[in-house]
Amino acid sequence: MRRQIQRPRPSINTQSVSIKKLVSASNRMGNKGIKDQQMTTVEYFDYLPYAPGTTLNFFENVNARSFPFTNLTQNELQTGESMVIKRIWFTVATQVAGNITNIQTFEQAALTGQYLSQFAWFNDNVRVLKPMSLTQFQAEFNRKGWNTDNNVMHLETDITIMPLIKFSSTLRLVPGAAVANLFIGCHIGGMGTILSPKGTY
Repeated sequence: MRRQIQRPRPSINTQSVSIKKLVSASNRMGNKGIKDQQMTTVEYFDYLPYAPGTTLNFFENVNARSFPFTNLTQNELQTGESMVIKRIWFTVATQVAGNITNIQTFEQAALTGQYLSQFAWFNDNVRVLKPMSLTQFQAEFNRKGWNTDNNVMHLETDITIMPLIKFSSTLRLVPGAAVANLFIGCHIGGMGTILSPKGTY
């Protein structure tokens, strides 16, 4: 009588799952060519002046800003480009005499109370992340905060950004004292695609 050997179940390859979701979402949008594009690692960011007690609208009107305050020229991806958001983080930038002199977490910038601020994510004016506090970014409450300075939130679910679809994020800041020369930055990172004309045409 043959014995069945119990083998451990293979762990899920999160990268593979994310790619499949990206292709599936693209197909539903009628964009079947995404799977033929070049896969890549992606990061987009946008910085706005720190204004406690207000709501900051990231990625809107990025054409009015330039590097180093953003690495985008518009809040939509081009044809052949797409993205799965895997990580989100917020930073505080200090500008002195036109120069960026520091990039910090809220805690490092002595703005720890701002971890109660709420952020949300929108794709084409549809809210795909309901308002949640920034406490999940704080190292003490961060499920992947393996050190005291980890302020990156790893999403529980993959959020996709499709080409030519506008995206934005809002951050409702906690009231507090204004501080000159400070900017709040919203960063998103993950995997995506860029146009690969040699493989497509």
